Amino acid sequence: MKTAVITGGTRGIGSALVRSFLQNGWNVAYSGTSENTLEESLTLLDGHYERRRYAAFLCDVTGEADIISLWDNAVKTFGSVDIWVNNAGISCDQTPFHKLDPVIFTGIIDTNVRGLMLATHVAYNRMLLQGYGAIYNMEGLGSDGRRVTGLTPYGTSKRAVRYFTDAFAAEVKGGRVIVGTISPGMVLTDMTMSQIRKDPDSSRQLIKIYNILSNEADTVAPYLVNRMIANRSNGAKISWLTTWKVISRFLFAPFSRRDIVSKYLGEKTEDGRPKTEDTTV
Repeated sequence: MKTAVITGGTRGIGSALVRSFLQNGWNVAYSGTSENTLEESLTLLDGHYERRRYAAFLCDVTGEADIISLWDNAVKTFGSVDIWVNNAGISCDQTPFHKLDPVIFTGIIDTNVRGLMLATHVAYNRMLLQGYGAIYNMEGLGSDGRRVTGLTPYGTSKRAVRYFTDAFAAEVKGGRVIVGTISPGMVLTDMTMSQIRKDPDSSRQLIKIYNILSNEADTVAPYLVNRMIANRSNGAKISWLTTWKVISRFLFAPFSRRDIVSKYLGEKTEDGRPKTEDTTV
């Protein structure tokens, strides 16, 4: 049985990736930064999947020792690592850069760029020793150069992720360990919804865009996981929200009553996830 490791797997798109790998019959080791979030995430998985097939570990990706420990724990538990997903990341409220406390924007770069590079370094060298493996880095807003006012540090970090991954993939071309990116597009998570929750009235334009383009993590994750499992190409870019999807969503928006945001803010299922009926691709 194959094994995936996912950093930042306790919530949002990370937890959805955990569930999708499990649904595909894989073992999964994932990380979080606090005992409480790890315990909460394990509770949500209990009873839905075989307990022996998943394990959660503390890991701060800004510390190399923590990343090495995550790898070692995954191998000790499951024997090897086939796919490593660098998903752990942080952002901040939409705020002009000059008004941010330096602790905030340096923390974003520290986690989203330095932490991702450290984790890639650790995972790649250990995959070389085992003779196989794949590493996927999570893209996000800013990866393609698009700018959103007030999200400068986050966008900068994701632009750096794309450059780093492309450059490193070129360096390791032809090897037995492949490197690529995954892009979930606009996903409704606690991180992306924080601004709307704080002030829904002044976020009407943002809500409109979200209703057109966004999806829930559990809609996107199976697509990304299936393609990671099937992919054998170095330098692959696995994207959910393709250019064609964006164009078609906007073309049909005037005729659609799609309202994923209000559903997301409303009722929740027993396992704590938003209760929606969204199936739009």
